[in-house]
Amino acid sequence: MTAPLSELTSWHADWKGLKVAVLGLSVTGFSVADTLTELGVEVLVLSESAAEEYERLVPVIGATLLLGPLDSPPIALIEFEPDVVIASPGFSPRHPLITWVSEQQIPLWGDVELAWRVRDKVLTPRGEPAAWVLITGTNGKTTTARLAATMMTAGGLRAAPCGNIGVPVLDAIRDPSGFDVLVVELSSHQLWYLSLQSGPNRLSPHASVCLNLADDHLEWHGSAAAYRDAKARVYDNTKIACVYNKADDATRLMVEDAEVVEGARAIGFDLGIPGPSDMGLVDGILVDRAFVAERRTSAQELTTLAELDERGLGAPHIVANILAASALARA
Repeated sequence: MTAPLSELTSWHADWKGLKVAVLGLSVTGFSVADTLTELGVEVLVLSESAAEEYERLVPVIGATLLLGPLDSPPIALIEFEPDVVIASPGFSPRHPLITWVSEQQIPLWGDVELAWRVRDKVLTPRGEPAAWVLITGTNGKTTTARLAATMMTAGGLRAAPCGNIGVPVLDAIRDPSGFDVLVVELSSHQLWYLSLQSGPNRLSPHASVCLNLADDHLEWHGSAAAYRDAKARVYDNTKIACVYNKADDATRLMVEDAEVVEGARAIGFDLGIPGPSDMGLVDGILVDRAFVAERRTSAQELTTLAELDERGLGAPHIVANILAASALARA
C-alpha cells in the first residue's frame, strides 16, 4: 500500500496499492467492491453465494471473486494478505472470518466507515461534503428516514435517504448529482462495525436519533447489552442534535452517555406536552420547542393531528416518527 490508513480520509487520497478483502456480495458488498475498484484498490470479494448479476459484474469492475464456504479462512484470503477487511453487515462478531481478522490484527471496517472516508467525492455548492443525519431504532427507521428526507427536500435541501433503507450509502456518496444531506438509516449490525473505529476522523453526524429500543438481533450481537451498545453508537460524535424518545428511557440514557461534539444538544420527542428543547403535542397540535428562538416561552406549530388523520398518518407510532423526523429536519 502507498499511504497509511490514517491518511486515507478522502476520495482524492492515494488509495492505489491498497489490498482490501470484501466479505459478502449482496447489494452492500457490491457497492463496497465497486467503490474500491473505482479508487484503484486491489479487491478480493469472498461470499458463500451471490446473485447472478453480481457474480457477472465483479470481474467486470476489476475485482476478484471467490465463491464457496466461509466457515474458515480460505487459502486465497490468507495468501492475499489484505491491508483492510470490509465486511457486509451479515457477518456477526463471532463469524469465523471476523475472528480470524481480529486474530491477525487486520483493520476491520464496515461499508459506512468507507463511505465516511470518501464522502468528499461530490461536494455541495458550498464546497463541502453532504451533512449526515443518522437514524436507528428497533422500529420505525425506514419511515422516519423517508419522512426526514421529504421534509428536508420540501425545505429546499437536496436530501437522499440511504443506508439500510435499500440504497447503499456508498451509492449515494458517488451520485454525480450530489446532495446537501444524506439521511442514513443504520442497522445495529452497521453500528457495531462503526464502534470499532476511533480517532479524529471517525464519523461525525450533524444530527442523530435512536427511535426506540427492544430486544432484537440477539443471536447476531450475543446479548441484549451488546445490542444496546451498538444502537447507542449512533450518537457518538454528533455535532448539533441528539434526538431521543422521551417515552423510552433507554434512548435517553444513550444520549446521556454519548461522547458528542461540544455544544450538541439533547432533543426529546414524545406525544406529551413538550418542555424546552422538545418536540411534542399541545391540544392536538404538533409543536417544536427545540428550534425556536424563545423556546422557554414559545413554540412553533408544525401541523395538527386532524391534518395527519386526513392523510392516514394519525396513528400514534406514526405521529412519533413525524416528530422525530421533524427534529432531524429542523436541526
